[in-house]
Amino acid sequence: MRSLIAVTVALAAFGTLAKPAFSQEPIKIGVMFPYTGPISAQGRPERDAIKQAFDEENNTIAGRKIELLYEDSTGRPDTGLTKIKALVERDKVHLLLSELVSSIGAAVAPYVNEQKMPWISTVALASLTRAQKSPYIFRFVPSSYQYATTAAEVAKKMGWKKVYFIGWNAPPSRESYEAVKKVFGEENVVDAMFPNVGTSDYAPYLTKMDTSKADGVFTAMWGADAPRIVQQYVEYGLNKKMPLFGIASFTSEELLGDMPAASVGVLSAYTYCGTLDTAENKKFVEGYQSRYKAVPGSYQYMGYMAAKMVIQAIKDINGKVEDREAFIAALGKVKVKGPMGETSFDEQHGMVADFYVLTVEKGSNGQLQNRCGERIPQVKDPYASFP
Repeated sequence: MRSLIAVTVALAAFGTLAKPAFSQEPIKIGVMFPYTGPISAQGRPERDAIKQAFDEENNTIAGRKIELLYEDSTGRPDTGLTKIKALVERDKVHLLLSELVSSIGAAVAPYVNEQKMPWISTVALASLTRAQKSPYIFRFVPSSYQYATTAAEVAKKMGWKKVYFIGWNAPPSRESYEAVKKVFGEENVVDAMFPNVGTSDYAPYLTKMDTSKADGVFTAMWGADAPRIVQQYVEYGLNKKMPLFGIASFTSEELLGDMPAASVGVLSAYTYCGTLDTAENKKFVEGYQSRYKAVPGSYQYMGYMAAKMVIQAIKDINGKVEDREAFIAALGKVKVKGPMGETSFDEQHGMVADFYVLTVEKGSNGQLQNRCGERIPQVKDPYASFP
């Protein structure tokens, strides 16, 4: 009997040693953004904010270490898809927290769905929660229809009746135009113009604008093109006669340092305002500044909060990310109170969050900043208007 007990104890001990200890294995997360190329000014900071969120957890969740694996999409769809495949097939990541470029999102979506790989993106492409929607795709950024509809409704509430539209010849801007047209009516859009990304001279477009025909101008372009068009808009004196309303992150904090002084008064409506006085926002801003010696803006906010949503879902399933179905079910139910208020995902895995009406102003330090105006609570993607 004694020898039988000894054998049983030995086998039990061996079984304990042989059993995979998930708690000892790192959770691998693929983090791909454009770190080089024309969109790198947004990609690198977003990556950094994701890292900040996991640093705040000491890179350990539910007893498991977090391993962030970085890849550079360079802003190109072919490169991005290749890098995503490497993260999934070579590195065996458990989930993807990646990307902001719409064309890359469109290229990656079919592969992610085929692989049943959980993917939390900050790609504003509306199709990710429509034609390309999948149980495995979550979009933690407003869709182009979502943020443009909000901007148009704010401007209409302000009394705008006739408008101009100018935006990139690219999907986010084209979709933004559709939203503006839906809110105002096509007959009330005096003209819609679509210069290419990286246009250096907007004279052919700005000289066509007749200030007697419109109450304001919507513009949907981002990155280096945003301060460039503001500068030229001011040089042509249009700002004195027609307000400029930037769509989405047009006046994001990380871009304000490049904006001309005359951009004071430029409007926008979006999900992040750096001057909002909440404990969560102070923690986010101070944490980012201490790590990276820079002021965070909307891109950093999206990365940070997307990571926070992932962190909470991992906690809710006690770190068992190998169970993908349990993870995506948990993620679909997550609600997190962040720097701007409560965030969640809707039934099609689109972002739900508070928006704020923003106005560029000169701060007490002489630097440009966004003044946080009206809060628009819990804005959802307008599926009924844009199915």
